[in-house]
Amino acid sequence: MHQPPENQKEREYFTRLRTVLAFIQENLSEDMSLEKLKIFLRYVGETPKQYIIRLRLERIAHYLKLYPELSINEASVQSGFSSPSAFIRAFKKYFGVTPEAFRRISMDEISKKGTFKPNIGRFHEEDPSDLWSMNLTEEELTDLNASMNIGVTTFQGLRVIFMDSHLGEPDAIPKTFATLTRWAEPRGLLTEDTQFVDILLDMPFFTELGKCRFRACISVAEGVELPKGMGTTLIPGGRCASFSVKGSLQGGFKKLLAFGHGWITQSGYQIAEITGFQVYSVNPATKPYETIQRQIFIPVRPA
Repeated sequence: MHQPPENQKEREYFTRLRTVLAFIQENLSEDMSLEKLKIFLRYVGETPKQYIIRLRLERIAHYLKLYPELSINEASVQSGFSSPSAFIRAFKKYFGVTPEAFRRISMDEISKKGTFKPNIGRFHEEDPSDLWSMNLTEEELTDLNASMNIGVTTFQGLRVIFMDSHLGEPDAIPKTFATLTRWAEPRGLLTEDTQFVDILLDMPFFTELGKCRFRACISVAEGVELPKGMGTTLIPGGRCASFSVKGSLQGGFKKLLAFGHGWITQSGYQIAEITGFQVYSVNPATKPYETIQRQIFIPVRPA
């Protein structure tokens, strides 16, 4: 978010806006009523139309890379455009190349040079010294993947309450979990069995880091009646590749890149969903992010 709420009335608007953002995320292919989004531009920094189109195009950019069998016609349908020609025009305007040309750009090139900068048609270096230093030899890549101890497990699924936010400010993750905790604790929703999870809704391959959205989640038991005013969803169960991380957010991204460059290509699996999630060993609101052990889960299916 670009501006914090300044008073009680704006805090109420802010809560409603988070609900709208979550609704858009779940319905990217649907038409939206702009009447419900009056204060959107002020807080998000984009018009609702710009925001929705950007999310659709960035999501389909992931699909084009992950699923070579996906046709341009299917991509246009999945991205919510009225026709393949409209999709191709919008994609080229945003990324500077056609979808087919984009598909041919190697992920190795993207990861070494940085985020693909929208509307310019060239690569933009977010922070190459920290985030994009992926000039690894095959031996180094093999060693890094081996050290990650990647395995495949069955995730049981979780019912969660959640709050969506962006990585556009320092300490965005612990701050969002702190806000969520302050809401949940007085309502008796925190127990010794509570799990703290975040879902990265965007990846900084095609999305500027500050615009990458994440969903802070707190698990709640089945059958618990939830008060109004908080989003709830189910993190579905299923087969996941999993490995542990500790340290900075940038270090976690680097391991995700190594996972995509190495293990997944030789595993017999492919990534099933573009959004993975991580489970924290403790509440991220209570300890510095870099000190917390996290377990990454990435949904997979047979290749």
